[in-house]
Amino acid sequence: MSGRTSQTAADGVLRSVVADALASALIVVAILLLVFGGAALARPKLTYEAGKVVGLSNLSTDEGCLPAKLAGRVVKRAFGRDGLYLESIIVEERSGQRTFINIEDGDRNLDAATNGAVKQSFETMLSVGKPVSLRVLGCGAAARMLSLDAVRSL
Repeated sequence: MSGRTSQTAADGVLRSVVADALASALIVVAILLLVFGGAALARPKLTYEAGKVVGLSNLSTDEGCLPAKLAGRVVKRAFGRDGLYLESIIVEERSGQRTFINIEDGDRNLDAATNGAVKQSFETMLSVGKPVSLRVLGCGAAARMLSLDAVRSL
């Protein structure tokens, strides 16, 4: 009987060691995904002319969405609760149709210089009254939720 108890105890210890090793391996994988997963996020590309940003691209992290282009004037913009980062804009096309567009800003893991350049570019290029050419990604049901992927001053 004691031999059987020893074997059961040994099985319990073995299971505990395996469970601890598996938990440690999962933690390492999670950390690696956090560290290297950031590279999969959108990294904005800034286009310069005469030392001034005239275009931004690769702005959206949405995958599997439908791309579309539109041009018009910014008629309204909204900032997040902090009042610092642009959250959305409304663009009016020549036809008079208005379109609501979400903006991913301030949530990226960018260096301070790039983050500042993107923020300033959004604020100047997407100010009310400015004509712009946009590339948006339509996501969700019938691609109705639009996210800004690229902007260029006109």
